[in-house]
Amino acid sequence: MEKQIRKILEVIESNGYKAYLVGGYVRDYLLGRKTYDVDICTNALPVDIKKMFNASKCSYGSVNFMLGKYNVDITTFREEYNYQNRKPEKFVYIDNLEKDLLRRDFTVNALCMDKNGHVIDLLGGIDDLNDNKIKMIGNTQVKGKEDPLRILRAIRFSTVLNFDLDDELLNFIKN
Repeated sequence: MEKQIRKILEVIESNGYKAYLVGGYVRDYLLGRKTYDVDICTNALPVDIKKMFNASKCSYGSVNFMLGKYNVDITTFREEYNYQNRKPEKFVYIDNLEKDLLRRDFTVNALCMDKNGHVIDLLGGIDDLNDNKIKMIGNTQVKGKEDPLRILRAIRFSTVLNFDLDDELLNFIKN
């Protein structure tokens, strides 16, 4: 992990919050792929994150800023409810990493890493990474209908990473 990225996690933690790299950055790091999109999840609220990093851009509970070549998104742990037009009508900030991860799309995108480089895998993402498999988190039917863009994301990840689609996900896409 780059020093700049570790520093972001350290700043959040020094302010009394939890912070983890999450998603594509961790997946790509484990696969030895370069990426410049950095997603961080935390129990800090957006107002606090904005103060810590003197950032002004915030939407849908995520604070976004550039740090050198990195596009950084820091998002507060949350649960989402009642999807309409690919977006939840409601979300609630929470203080629970696992519940936050359950709202995400694929197991390989729910891997986390702490500031010391320790990988946190609460949903079987490492197994799917090792098996070269894209698998939906939770109920494939529900997740796919909540946000149909997840179908295209699954196909893109499968193609770009040369991974197979999980049988349940493949059948959902075919139907």
